[in-house]
Amino acid sequence: MLGHLKTKAAAKVLLAAVLIGAVLVVAARSLVPSMPFATLLFWCAVVAGAFLLVSVLWAFLTLQLGQWAFRAGGTDPQWFWFKSEPKGLAALREQQRSTDEHAKK
Repeated sequence: MLGHLKTKAAAKVLLAAVLIGAVLVVAARSLVPSMPFATLLFWCAVVAGAFLLVSVLWAFLTLQLGQWAFRAGGTDPQWFWFKSEPKGLAALREQQRSTDEHAKK
């Protein structure tokens, strides 16, 4: 079952890459009509590969930041943009702690 899902996801990614590459080739062909087709394909592949690399690195760094925040006791990495946690969150945490302590007894 899991292998089927991985194969399906890989096929979707491959199809998306081919379609994005086709759009890049068509756009580049319009912008630089005098460039040889092989050179055009090479540069489109380089641009698509660079985009893929940046996307993967961005996802990796975002996930690492989220894991670090949770391990450090943070609520959510999105709250780093604000000066403090949402109103009432401290009270909810204290209520949860007292409920947990009461359940342990």
